[in-house]
Amino acid sequence: MSRYRISLQNAKRLQRWAIKASGADKFIKSLPKLPKTKKIKPGLYVSYEIDESELDDGLDWPAPAVAVIYAVINNEVNFLGEIRAYNGEAFWLSINEDEEVDTAENWFELIKEEYEKLNRGIN
Repeated sequence: MSRYRISLQNAKRLQRWAIKASGADKFIKSLPKLPKTKKIKPGLYVSYEIDESELDDGLDWPAPAVAVIYAVINNEVNFLGEIRAYNGEAFWLSINEDEEVDTAENWFELIKEEYEKLNRGIN
């Protein structure tokens, strides 16, 4: 274990901070949580699950994903975007094509646009 490892409890505090500080809370609070069932209804989902393997970066403080947005279409789960947080100092709103979206509003608009593209492409 490196000196930069954070606990799951600290990661959850970091999660609450990043979601609120980014302004994404007002956009993702209405999304249902991604279920762990085999059959999932089509739509946008959020996962607040923190990957424990991301809690130890080794060389620096870790920047775990604290919220991940998925599109489910035809029971296929597709990554659309995420919020990453670094040591209570910075957060990143990212999507597949852009690692740093400037505002939560733009980030969520891009996620919805990508969802619509995926939905049109499959149906």
